[in-house]
Amino acid sequence: MQRKKPRGKYHHGDLRAALIEGGLELIERKGIHALTLREIGKRLGVSRSAAYRHFKDKADLLFAISEAGFIEFGNVVEAARKEAGEGFAEQMDAMALAYAQFADEHRAQFEVMFAAVLQPGGAAEAGGGRNLRILEETIREAQRKGEVRQDDPALLARVVWALVHGASMLRRDGDRAEPRVIRFSTEVLRSGLRAL
Repeated sequence: MQRKKPRGKYHHGDLRAALIEGGLELIERKGIHALTLREIGKRLGVSRSAAYRHFKDKADLLFAISEAGFIEFGNVVEAARKEAGEGFAEQMDAMALAYAQFADEHRAQFEVMFAAVLQPGGAAEAGGGRNLRILEETIREAQRKGEVRQDDPALLARVVWALVHGASMLRRDGDRAEPRVIRFSTEVLRSGLRAL
């Protein structure tokens, strides 16, 4: 899902959503350190006080950007799982490829989202937890069918997540052998997860 083009001046509507989108655009162009509510408000043509009615500070805006990202991210991963059909291998490949594609297409938001992983009580715990739950459900279902080893599904989900996240980060850092790297990663994972 591609992000909308920059809006320019704000014209009545959902100012909170416009500030989040403006924050993402600013991060994409100038990096996370350039983000200020004053700058976003200026770009949207609204007063500084209007921006502060929605977000108390930069950290509050970053939390909202992260939260929105994790919601969209979860929707993308869940849709990939559903579209893949019933097979565990197909679901794993589809979810991993969706994960990597999201990381590629939403670089600025992905950076903000996973910076939040380090913050206690951050958006990652709310939104990121959903992605782990989707993965755990997939593993539990495969365990019921006898396709995946009978270890702790939460632990297995974290191992899968770590490998797919690492492969996605390598992709972001210039490894353009994708989707081959992601597919190979999930193939290796599936062989390790196979029921004994």
